Amino acid sequence: MTDYVHGYGTPEQERLVEQAEHWRHRLIRDGTRLDPGTRLLEVGCGVGAVLAVLGQEYPGVELFGVDIEQKQLDFARGHLERAGVEATLRQADALALPFADGSFDNVWMMWFLEHLADPPAALREARRVLAPEGRITAIEVDYSTCRAEPSTPALEALIRAMVQGMAASGWSDAGTRLPHWLHEAGFRAIDEGERTFWWQHQDLAGQASYAADVLESALPALTQLPGAAQEELQAGLQDLRNLASQPNAGLGWVVHKSTATR
Repeated sequence: MTDYVHGYGTPEQERLVEQAEHWRHRLIRDGTRLDPGTRLLEVGCGVGAVLAVLGQEYPGVELFGVDIEQKQLDFARGHLERAGVEATLRQADALALPFADGSFDNVWMMWFLEHLADPPAALREARRVLAPEGRITAIEVDYSTCRAEPSTPALEALIRAMVQGMAASGWSDAGTRLPHWLHEAGFRAIDEGERTFWWQHQDLAGQASYAADVLESALPALTQLPGAAQEELQAGLQDLRNLASQPNAGLGWVVHKSTATR
């Protein structure tokens, strides 16, 4: 795994919980069907935020999670207990999952492959632990599709820095690449699941705040990029937080919620 651009501090752990709640209905639940008794593994489960949502939305699903960072798993155990969700968590590398072939009916990855040096290798390992006809769900964004109106030079610089930062530490265009990665890993019946989100009017303030929180968590890493100016990035962050107060404002990007069969 490459360096995690957002870090592992408590504020970031709490942000990840809020992020999963933000996407509960928009992405996690929408289009998802999981029957009771399904054995589901989340690879890169982090703080257990997505597992908690899945457990609450789909009672009876047997949940498992792996992550390479022990401190994330420690947080996840407490979070899942508070959420009333049971899950088996293990520290493991996504490229060497500690499970036998065909152990699971479903594998989930959300905002995870973008941080890996070799996403197809992780997908091949996920395919190995899936049962015949097992399904994978992978969710990723393409940061270059982020668009804000009206824009400002500082806001454009902030978005460029995020694209550059993600490209330096992983994949800024993971969403666009995702269907190709799945094909390369041997999956079939691939549904690209491209979704264009655009927020305006009463929906904009909350979304702009969410996006600003994501970018602010990455700011320490972004300011280290060649040519990055901290004052300009801070100004862009403020412009984003103020976006909803502008007339005819909007914010959006493209996400892929891709599914495929083993």
